[in-house]
Amino acid sequence: MTQITPIKGFTNTPVTKALCIFSTLSALSISILSLKPYVVLAVNPYLVEFSQYWRVATFQLAVRNESDYMLIILLFFHFKTLERFFGSRKFLSLVTVFALYNAVLIFLILTVGQLLVIAVYALMKWVLWRSQLEVVYFDTIFNTVSSGPMGILSSLYMCYGHYIPTSYHFKILLRKPNEDNSAEDEGDAPSGTTLTLTDHFQVHAIYTILMLNNGLASFLPCLVGLIIGRLYTQDLLAGSKNWSVPPFVFRVFVNPRKFHSTLFRSLRRVRGYQSVSQVVEDLPQSEASPEVSVQPEEEESEEAIDDINQRNPQERSATPARPLGRQFLDIFRA
Repeated sequence: MTQITPIKGFTNTPVTKALCIFSTLSALSISILSLKPYVVLAVNPYLVEFSQYWRVATFQLAVRNESDYMLIILLFFHFKTLERFFGSRKFLSLVTVFALYNAVLIFLILTVGQLLVIAVYALMKWVLWRSQLEVVYFDTIFNTVSSGPMGILSSLYMCYGHYIPTSYHFKILLRKPNEDNSAEDEGDAPSGTTLTLTDHFQVHAIYTILMLNNGLASFLPCLVGLIIGRLYTQDLLAGSKNWSVPPFVFRVFVNPRKFHSTLFRSLRRVRGYQSVSQVVEDLPQSEASPEVSVQPEEEESEEAIDDINQRNPQERSATPARPLGRQFLDIFRA
């Protein structure tokens, strides 16, 4: 973890909590209801023969195997630090923008890459073997990619490394320590015999496993996500800095149980000011019925989610620093 005094669980991170719940429910739903084919993005046959272009919008919604599910949940849990850094609404806006860019770019890379490989193969046959120039369609490495938010997590991974600082470094000695050599105790050991790591090492390890978990099918969307994340950190991603999700969508995503009250408040604000009838204004206060008397209703006091972390600062500061061994255990307990 990057905090010296870490915050337990999903405290002040409602978007990360909602993403983990949604990933769990979507993975269970497609498995129980046999909907796994609907989250597969493949140029052949779904796009070429059946024209099912809606798969570009659905292939990032769920994963199809248990290992991918475990890895994305672990990464989302580690990236909750980004939500505390950006704020909940901005973090949800980033996830939405990354999902849109990854879907469009992966679709373009798959279609253009498939056609280029087929065209180059036909041209090589015509030049080298002097055969008749004809294009035969076949599946290539650009035919399909893994399902799930691989590109989104890759973009967040770049943001995590760019914005979240390292808290500490530690070295692992790769050979038997020599008690007589005092120089090694002072940190002057040769670089080839030590391995220097930071508190981000578990994120790097989990992400590397996710990238290589399905071969080229997972490597391609992860590579696209890394490029998009790099563009964002360099302020080159159009629309990512100024756009944010509407407040209504944010409230519904964070707390769906308050959908009715949130919708009512949004509609009341959209309708705006309504003038009171002149008859009601002329009536004395005693004669006006309770039904027609206009009294402002107190809106439900809603504390900003981004300001919850200031509720009890003494509790966080009183949390003792954990040793390295305890942090390893807490990673798997969480």
